[in-house]
Amino acid sequence: MNLLGKIYLFMILIWFASGSSNSKELLVEPKVKLVIEKDKNELGEIVAEFQLINSGAEPINIFSVSPHCSCTDYTISSLKVNSDKSETLSLTVPWDQLKTLGEVYAVIKTDSKQKFLKVSVKAGSE
Repeated sequence: MNLLGKIYLFMILIWFASGSSNSKELLVEPKVKLVIEKDKNELGEIVAEFQLINSGAEPINIFSVSPHCSCTDYTISSLKVNSDKSETLSLTVPWDQLKTLGEVYAVIKTDSKQKFLKVSVKAGSE
């Protein structure tokens, strides 16, 4: 194989190695949600929703959602986000806990380009 052939083969290998992970990207909107006391529901809880948006060409799997505080619960509409689709992640935390802590967050583990994503809820003042 001549030098040009070796360079061409090397470029193909680099393209496969880098291109495969770039097609799986998960976006989160918003990453930080600011809430105030009047946002709490009748149970005295804050429910913050985040959209997980797959902007890539392949489905993205969500392996886990890990809230940093035992006071925070979550629900997720699906553990698989298909291409050009979105799913909803909701974090629920008692207002009193959020007010005391100032912020709660959850870490999302995926098989996307960015393996870990963080979403947070912050207590604001009126």
